[in-house]
Amino acid sequence: MNRKRVVMVAAMLIPFAVTAGGLQDGGHHHDAQHHHTMHGSDTHMSGGHISNVGQPVAAQAAVRSVHVDLLDTMRFAFDPPLDLKRGEAVRFIVTNRGQIRHEFSIGSADEQDAHRTMMRGMPNMMHGDPNAVTVDPGQTRELVWRFTSNGPVVFACNIPGHAEAGMVATAMLKP
Repeated sequence: MNRKRVVMVAAMLIPFAVTAGGLQDGGHHHDAQHHHTMHGSDTHMSGGHISNVGQPVAAQAAVRSVHVDLLDTMRFAFDPPLDLKRGEAVRFIVTNRGQIRHEFSIGSADEQDAHRTMMRGMPNMMHGDPNAVTVDPGQTRELVWRFTSNGPVVFACNIPGHAEAGMVATAMLKP
């Protein structure tokens, strides 16, 4: 089986694994707003999934904050500019400055590709995943993340057409 097919199958099976695990708030939500600041453990994600690039942590673990504006020009504006270190926990304060819904997702290139494929089939989903927030116009959401990889980290809006129009940013982690 080729790599792309494996990623697609895995993306389709993850929601079933979360449901089978008895979680009541895992996965995606079509009509509910959820806060994504993690409480409690700083080593586990909802549903047991840990991204290849890191994991969510409790808000108090953050050593600094980065403001992220989501723009209808299909760009992210980071303030301060991205300068991330391996092992660092960062609070992302994500504000949609546009007039249309956007997403802010953290992952590897493969994880973003798989998520983007899934989003094509469910473009109006609201996220309950700890590595992504869906932000309506004028709203602000938070995501607190500890970076653990040695490779590049990809930030993306995976709403259909947005990443393809340039709403993607990549950062290399410093040691």
